[in-house]
Amino acid sequence: MTLTGTYDLPPRHHNALEPHAAVAMWRDGQVTIHSATQGPSAHALEIAAALGVGPDAVRVVSPHVGGGFGGKAFTWAPTLLAAAAARELDRPVKVVTTREQLFTVTGHRSAVHQRLTLGARADGRLNAVKHDSISEAIVEDPGIRATLHFYATPNLHAGLRITAGMDLPRTTIMRAPGDETGSFALESAMDELAERLGMDPIDLRLANYLTHAHSADPAGRLPYSSKHLDECYRVGARRFGWHRRDPQPRAASDGDWFVGMGMATAVLGAARAEAAIRVHFHADGTASVATSTADLGTGMWTVLAVMGADSLGIPISRVRPAIGDSRLPVGAGNAIYGAIGSAATATVAPAVGAATRDAITALIHHAVTHRRSPLQGLDPGEVRYRHGTLTGGGRTVGFGELLTATRTDNLGATTASGPPATQPHTFASYAAHFCEVRVHRWTGETRMSRLTSAVDAGAIVNRKAARNQIIGGLVFGTGAALLEASHVEPATGRIANANLADYLLHVNADIPDIDVHFLDHPDTAFSAVGARGIGELGTIGAAAAVANAVYNATGTRIRALPITPDKLLQ
Repeated sequence: MTLTGTYDLPPRHHNALEPHAAVAMWRDGQVTIHSATQGPSAHALEIAAALGVGPDAVRVVSPHVGGGFGGKAFTWAPTLLAAAAARELDRPVKVVTTREQLFTVTGHRSAVHQRLTLGARADGRLNAVKHDSISEAIVEDPGIRATLHFYATPNLHAGLRITAGMDLPRTTIMRAPGDETGSFALESAMDELAERLGMDPIDLRLANYLTHAHSADPAGRLPYSSKHLDECYRVGARRFGWHRRDPQPRAASDGDWFVGMGMATAVLGAARAEAAIRVHFHADGTASVATSTADLGTGMWTVLAVMGADSLGIPISRVRPAIGDSRLPVGAGNAIYGAIGSAATATVAPAVGAATRDAITALIHHAVTHRRSPLQGLDPGEVRYRHGTLTGGGRTVGFGELLTATRTDNLGATTASGPPATQPHTFASYAAHFCEVRVHRWTGETRMSRLTSAVDAGAIVNRKAARNQIIGGLVFGTGAALLEASHVEPATGRIANANLADYLLHVNADIPDIDVHFLDHPDTAFSAVGARGIGELGTIGAAAAVANAVYNATGTRIRALPITPDKLLQ
């Protein structure tokens, strides 16, 4: 059996609550810029290059970011204008963009047209997948990347064409670039194939379970390090009540509302970069954990505090995290990544452990060598660190007492840590999303009534923050399914709905109860901590889960987002 479908996604804009803004101040040939950025160190390097100054002449301060979604990963004109104007005027300058300006000067998600063909045997096994995508720019949403990591097939074609020379604002990365776009096409097609074959959508996915990533080079087809996606299907289906789904469209209703259920797979490649972490003990009994990455709501403040407390064996109240400053330690990879690519926690968490070990070594050396130390003269091998205290030679002293006795303000280490140069595995995080919708039979209005997501993302460092990330991703992806679109005027290239009144976004009243369950299987092949990326996982497949539920409710297959009432009433 062969199935072919075309899938269209409109351009979209990030629309973070906090607009792009910057305050720049020059002093003695150096500039300090307060700017909400996802990567302070990379931001500083880009600004230095644009201004023609050395990297040491630029300091970026960004302790808090009011939303980014990729839109604040790179340096845009407002920040550069603030820095240039402040240098010219020799006084501080602040630049804040208006909401309308954000639609043209800070990038957007590309519109994408996709054509996807599936060839399958009667038992559901895929024998060919062909996925062609047309996009405005390769930097953002080619849409074909997801196809390489979802399902097993002996024949795979992924093609991309770029439309060059268009008189439109620049595109950039947006949450789960490529993966979100491609997953909508692939997961919608898989749902349609399941119906054609008379199979349950979960059974079809299990029949094509992928254990090795696709690669043009056979040597690159590495096995996944830890994959429990099959468990996600089973656990998610049980928690959601998938067994109650009637595969026949329009079979379930509640008064004037058709009720439907849909599901989709999410796969997100997991990455780690190099990070430099500074861990210092302080005389007041606290410890600081610092690195130059950012927190745009993904929980880095909490991750540093939790990892610092766990590694040092002290209460979290005694740990002082520090981030959001390009002058803080930075590894080569961390300068590039910052808080993007769902890699921040996976990058930083193992590095905290390495830096903590080095800091404890430095503390023990200080304890046995300083003349004022109560442990002075002992062999370092005789001294043990545990829960904030050093014990040796029958004596015990807390690190705060030790530093006070030796009149030392702080002591520790800065350590750079990253992934091995080579790995015999492919790394990814996984989820199964389940959605129930209600569609009004007379108006075509679609409302989500339930969402469930079962997630395999390795070890969960902070369960509350991780749950918030999955919920945020689901809100993001379902917003793309039902509401979001930037409308471009054909004659001018102007964004016609460049405001929050006409560019529709989910609000709290649109979101139903969301059930998130983590399998919590540590991936120790990925890192000693075992935590993989999670931030963008909830976004991937979410739009397809909604579209598949809408089809189950109404019998109408929507292949062009967003799913608006007019498309359901035709």
